[in-house]
Amino acid sequence: MTTIDTARRAFFRGRAESNKHNVPWAVDAFLDLCSRCGDCLRVCEEAVLVAGDGGFPTVDFTRGGCTFCAACAGACRAGAIDAGLKAPWQLRVSIGEHCLSARGTTCRACGDVCEPQAIRFRLQTRGRAIPSVNAALCSGCGSCIATCPTRVIQIEEAA
Repeated sequence: MTTIDTARRAFFRGRAESNKHNVPWAVDAFLDLCSRCGDCLRVCEEAVLVAGDGGFPTVDFTRGGCTFCAACAGACRAGAIDAGLKAPWQLRVSIGEHCLSARGTTCRACGDVCEPQAIRFRLQTRGRAIPSVNAALCSGCGSCIATCPTRVIQIEEAA
């Protein structure tokens, strides 16, 4: 089985790629099955699929969010992407401490684009609103990441 540790590669290149992840519905043997043909990249309606390390498709959430349209799975002739899997992935977002809203500047961009309404704001004194993420509602679509002006939203595997 081929294993590519993208986090390790990013570390040695001196840059973090924390908002790039596997395609939705990637099967366990994805790296072995994927032919890197690029068919899934071409059919992605949101253009969030990009060629990553080794030419393997990767989701880049800085470009936008995944709508879970499953076009990538339909285009994958190698069987590396299977939309029949129960969940597309187990990703969830977290919001860093340097969030504008938490620091007193009115910003609710992430909450505005969150369709499942997983991001809510708790009002505080002095006009502040603290964002909180309801992990049970978060689909891991990543739409909030591209809209954040300070890039403090990260997405990671759910525990």
